[in-house]
Amino acid sequence: MDELSPTSVDAIREVVQCLASGDLASLAADGRIGRLTVEDLRRAIAEYGRTLVPLPAEALAAISVYPLDAMPGGFAIDVGMWTVEEGRSDLTLQLAVIEKAGAIVIAIEDLHVL
Repeated sequence: MDELSPTSVDAIREVVQCLASGDLASLAADGRIGRLTVEDLRRAIAEYGRTLVPLPAEALAAISVYPLDAMPGGFAIDVGMWTVEEGRSDLTLQLAVIEKAGAIVIAIEDLHVL
């Protein structure tokens, strides 16, 4: 995770917190929901059938970061989700993160079992 700034890590944690708390409207309101809809996310979480939780500290070491050559300052991120029932789960949150001039733009690409 050396490529991501602390601000990007905070933004990722906040997106996961919104998913865990069911605050999908906030993700839609400010565009962090990306190309998905609230219904898409609700369905993915419901179909998984477990209770999402915020990322524990140890989850940060398992985040995969892939620089996007076509987008300077951009990264594709895979975040392993955690649940009450399983701890680390098979559910993966895929994000696009762009760091530009100190600003962070983050968008959900997908939420699915990997």
